[in-house]
Amino acid sequence: MKVLVASKSLPVFDVLQGVRDVEHRVALFTGQVYDTLPGSDLVIIDFDDLVPHPYSVEMLKGVLAEAGVLFVASAEFLAQPDRWITEARRRRGEIHQLPDKRTIAFVSYSGGTGKSTLAIDTALHFARRTRMPTLLTEFCHGESSLATLTGLEMPHLFDLVTQLDLRPRKWQGVTLIPMDYENCRDLSANLIGKYLKEQMAAHVLTVVDCRWPHALVSPVRDEVDQWFVVGAPRADAVENARKLAQELGSKAAIILNQKGGALDGLALSGVERALDLPLIGQPERFEGQLGKAVLAQTYGPQTWRKYEPKSALARLGAAFGLGGHR
Repeated sequence: MKVLVASKSLPVFDVLQGVRDVEHRVALFTGQVYDTLPGSDLVIIDFDDLVPHPYSVEMLKGVLAEAGVLFVASAEFLAQPDRWITEARRRRGEIHQLPDKRTIAFVSYSGGTGKSTLAIDTALHFARRTRMPTLLTEFCHGESSLATLTGLEMPHLFDLVTQLDLRPRKWQGVTLIPMDYENCRDLSANLIGKYLKEQMAAHVLTVVDCRWPHALVSPVRDEVDQWFVVGAPRADAVENARKLAQELGSKAAIILNQKGGALDGLALSGVERALDLPLIGQPERFEGQLGKAVLAQTYGPQTWRKYEPKSALARLGAAFGLGGHR
C-alpha cells in the first residue's frame, strides 16, 4: 500500500514504519502532492505545513475532495491509525491519473477566427472531463467576448482586482474572469498580473483568450505554456497567423479554424500548423467538439485518451486528425 505524507509530523513516520507492506512518500510542495496523488492509497496531510507552489492550498483541497482520494490530518490519523490504514486497503486503487498543470492561450491579430469560441469550448470540455479546477480569462479591447458569448452576468476583472471580497463567477465548473478594458486600462499591468497569477495558482488548467497585441498581458506572458495562434482559411488571417507565430516564438503553434471549403487549401499552402479544425454547426453550444481536439493537442493524444470515452476518441481522430499539417 502506498501512503503520501504531506506533513511534518514525525510520529506519523514512526507509525508507518511499523506497518506491514506500506510504502510512504513525502511531499510538502503543493505541486509535489498533486503529482504524487495518482497511485497513492492514503494521503496524510496537514495543510498548514504545505508550501503553495505552484498551486494554492485551497486549490489542492478542492482537488482532494473532487478526486475522491482518502485523506486525513496527521492528528486524526495518529488517533486511529489502524482504522485509516484498513479503509485505505479497502479502497485501494481508486485514484486515477490527474492532468498536468497547464496554461494555454488562444491568440490572434485578426478578428473573426473563432478564438473566443475555441477558448470557451476548451475550458468547458476540460472541466467536464476531468472535474479539475479550470480558469477562463481574457485580454480584450472594448467589449468582453467572454461576457457576450456566455450571456452571463458576472463580475469583471476591474471589480475583482479592486474589491478583495468579490469572487469570480463559476459556470459549469469553470471560473470566469472577463475583462472590462476601459476600466482595466486605469490599473497597472503588474496589479492585474498579480491577481491573475493568484487565480492561475488555484486552477489546473488556465485558458486565456487574447487579442494581440495587448498592453496588459506582459506580467502573465511567461505563465503561458502554449500559445495557440488561431487563423481562419482567409489569406489575411493566414498571413497574420504566420507572422504572430513567428513573433511569439517556440511556444507558439498555429491552429487553423473553420476549415471547410474546397478552395481553402489555396490559402493554406505551405503554412505549417498543429491542428486543423473544421467549420461546425452551432459552435456556440459549446458541446466540446473543438475543445477535445485542442486538449488532445495540448496533452498529447495518448494522455488525453484517458479522459475521453473510446467512441469519442475514435470520432475525434476521424474528424480532426492530430499532428502537424502543411
